[in-house]
Amino acid sequence: MKHMRRNLGRSTAVLLFAALALPAAWPARAQKVPSDAVMKGFLPIGDYVLLVNGKQDKGAEIYQNSHIPAYLILATALPSPVLLTPGAGNVETVNLMKVAKQKDGSVDLLADAALAPQGKFQIQGETVAFTSEGRQASLSPNPPLLGLKKNADLKSHNPEYARTARGYNPNPAKIAALKEEPQPVTVRVFFGSWCPHCRQHVPLMLKVEDQLGGSKIHFEYYGLPKDFKDPEAKRMGIKGVPTAVVYVNGREVGRMESQDWVTPEATLSKLLGIG
Repeated sequence: MKHMRRNLGRSTAVLLFAALALPAAWPARAQKVPSDAVMKGFLPIGDYVLLVNGKQDKGAEIYQNSHIPAYLILATALPSPVLLTPGAGNVETVNLMKVAKQKDGSVDLLADAALAPQGKFQIQGETVAFTSEGRQASLSPNPPLLGLKKNADLKSHNPEYARTARGYNPNPAKIAALKEEPQPVTVRVFFGSWCPHCRQHVPLMLKVEDQLGGSKIHFEYYGLPKDFKDPEAKRMGIKGVPTAVVYVNGREVGRMESQDWVTPEATLSKLLGIG
């Protein structure tokens, strides 16, 4: 479960892509036409950034349906939403009015949506390049979060962190006990925003932090590069991520690694001697 340092070669995001714009404030609306039976349930992801004619489109939103699989790009710098289907390598556009944003943040194509072929995409190193309606575009790996970060930074960097955090329900008794901790505690989480295990487990700690607001337990998150060449990681002897170092009154009392992350609130309670 722990992601050990190793040479990963091509980016994990691009390998997943090969294997397999709506403004953020645009509200969900009533649908007169039902969602397509297949092209629905696209979820926002943070694996990529979109470049159009060489410039980053900071207003772009990128969604993934891992079951099809397919990616839906909703951008401010492209005339129409773009659908990429890795299995066939196709690039297609769809009318913006045939895209429906749902209340849960997911996106569907409507049943009467017509797709207009734009050609094939190309994988160039770590970049997925394509042309849409005369514009040169590409998806590149989202630069990793590095250094000291906060809860909100992780959630905004990758929507999957926020989504997974919302879906986790920590043990209420453990949370209640942690809230009564009388001593100042710091939990420093070393993570990699590029790491699939961090994506799975660190959001659980984000939810624990959310529920411990007002307590004496302070959380901070430290992002590492893939090669682990970071002075703080070296100083602390961090060999894999995610790893959480727990301090009480400034003194290290233990670490969370591997299976400890399945229920982080229980592991934290144990390290603090309160459960």
